[in-house]
Amino acid sequence: MKLKLFLFSFLFSSVLYAQITVDNTAPYDNPNYLIDNVLLGGGIIASNHSYQGDSIQISYFDATNTSLGINTGIVMATGDVAVLDPLFTGFGGVISNVVNDPDLLNVANSVPPLLPPPFTNSFTVSSINDVAILEFDFIPTSDSLSFQYVFGSEEYFAFENSQYNDVFGFFLSGPGITGPFASPAFHPDGSVNLAIVPGSNPPLPITISSVNSVTPINDQYFVDNTGGLDTIAYADGYTTVLTAYAAVQCGETYHIRLAIADGTDSGLSSFVWLQAGSFASPLLEIIDDLGLDSTVLEIPCNSTVTLTANGGVGATYEWYDNSGSIFSSNSNVTVSSGIYWVTATSFGCPIISDTIIVNSQSAPTVDLGNDLTIACNVSVNLNPIVSGGSGSYSYLWNDNSIDSSLDVGGGSYSVTVTDNLTSCYGESEIVITEEAQPNTNITGGGSICEDGSTVQIDFIYDGLLPWDLNFYNEFDTIYQDNILTNIYSYTTSQEGIYHILNVTDNNNCVSNISGSATVVLNQMPEAIINIEEFTLYIGDTLYLEVLNNYVFYNWYNQNNEIISNNSILSVYEQGEYYVFVIDNNGCTDYSSNTIVNVVPRSELFVPNSFTPNSDKHNELFVIHGQNIKSYSLKIIDRWGNLLFESTTLDKHWDGFYLGKKVEQDKYLYQINIIGEDNIPFSKSGIINIIY
Repeated sequence: MKLKLFLFSFLFSSVLYAQITVDNTAPYDNPNYLIDNVLLGGGIIASNHSYQGDSIQISYFDATNTSLGINTGIVMATGDVAVLDPLFTGFGGVISNVVNDPDLLNVANSVPPLLPPPFTNSFTVSSINDVAILEFDFIPTSDSLSFQYVFGSEEYFAFENSQYNDVFGFFLSGPGITGPFASPAFHPDGSVNLAIVPGSNPPLPITISSVNSVTPINDQYFVDNTGGLDTIAYADGYTTVLTAYAAVQCGETYHIRLAIADGTDSGLSSFVWLQAGSFASPLLEIIDDLGLDSTVLEIPCNSTVTLTANGGVGATYEWYDNSGSIFSSNSNVTVSSGIYWVTATSFGCPIISDTIIVNSQSAPTVDLGNDLTIACNVSVNLNPIVSGGSGSYSYLWNDNSIDSSLDVGGGSYSVTVTDNLTSCYGESEIVITEEAQPNTNITGGGSICEDGSTVQIDFIYDGLLPWDLNFYNEFDTIYQDNILTNIYSYTTSQEGIYHILNVTDNNNCVSNISGSATVVLNQMPEAIINIEEFTLYIGDTLYLEVLNNYVFYNWYNQNNEIISNNSILSVYEQGEYYVFVIDNNGCTDYSSNTIVNVVPRSELFVPNSFTPNSDKHNELFVIHGQNIKSYSLKIIDRWGNLLFESTTLDKHWDGFYLGKKVEQDKYLYQINIIGEDNIPFSKSGIINIIY
């Protein structure tokens, strides 16, 4: 049995929140009403509603201006939902249902140990109690389903990762859904749980053991409510607002089972709040920039309206005019008078809008004819055909001429014809292409390394072949004649800014020229390692690095194997090492080899006394050493006499000099060695002879 102590304190705060309220009076005591009129949003057709559980476990709630994050919706609980209301003064009703749901038990026991000591990090929920299940069939009108929810519990701050792991689940089944949980008979592939920690892989169910304040990987989804009893009572903690999402097939039938239960016992309730209107599948929505809520729009003559379609994320669009022709695939179009409709397709789910009619006053229609091409230096007369309106017109051309017709050469021309009686106008434009100057553009160039690399520069010409080219690179002028292709490519390693000076065709027609190409020549990097040769003791680490900074490194050993791509190489083995680098300009270099010799560290132990008193203990002055190549020992008395010397560690002084034991006294020793690292080492000190 769970026990929990509550300490209530009353605090005054400058931040005021409203209080959550619950209501399960008519019509909110009817689960069918709660589904159809509270939970469902757009794009969903629901049927076969069902609720299992006690009537006090489900109700409508209003959490406007509270810290919950959801304003209104349905709340389901493992106890009496009335306790959520801070004004509730009772102790909650007794749950008397015997509903069971094995899937909830599996979910409760599927959360791996997540909490640090002193938590037990192991638990088994033995049973599911106080179960409440709200379920129904539905048909989505698009390719996705989503809804928002919050989970909360009284069990927070006491029973995380324990056998009292209250649980809930949103079990979805239907076409294209395959999962480990039970589902209706007509969905044999099982169901999936949509109530999971965002971004978890594999999916981690949401319980008090997976989202809480002591599990760092998920604490961003947890809200500590221990001080919030004035707004949301009986929930010591709850999640942030989360979104359940699933990909579905439009027009197919699915089944959703929304379930919650106590784990192991029946104490301390848990809650799940479902946001009103959030259970939805996106619908196609059409709005206009005039703010008119109508499928028939009246606009002034010569004006336009922008229609915007919203069919959800990933939707594609096709706009049709009154002739049935597709004239746009954008989400929005700007149109004048006419009849229009649009289709939005999202992953194979088409949704067709109502017909939209745009009406405007009649304006003159103007036609300058089709675009045309004329010979060089030839003019043509533009005489617009005008119909409609009163027959009394004024003309304004784009060159500010007000004549009814115009003689022109090549170019773009437009005319506005205005009816003097209504001020409505019509427009037309025409493009006249004159066979004239060709165009030549220069492209290419780039950044190259100072290692003999080359770069290509292209001269692109659209005129009559052959053609002659003259260009300059700030150092040299280059001329190429009789070019027989439209693209002339020039390969160079010379830096500079390349410009076209002149291009002429076979008829001496001078080309328009544009563009430039820049060739940048970059110095080569120098990969220099900070150490050329080094003797390393066994067990130590040498750090090799390049003297300059580069964007890429490859370190190699003497076998030409890549051993690292870090800027610094840690070396602890004997061998030769080198590095390949790439700088910011993409230029490369290899370093010289660094030689690393690895040797053992020399060790020497010298005692400070010995007792040559014939008791067979500590009779000799014994020096111990390891990894020593050369050794010399001398022992001298205070008058400078050499009493003993040795060139091997195996030869020890027994305290005798000239066949006699020396007196008890202090004597000077001098030691010179050369270790495996070939480094000379000297040591001197005092040895005490004690009898």
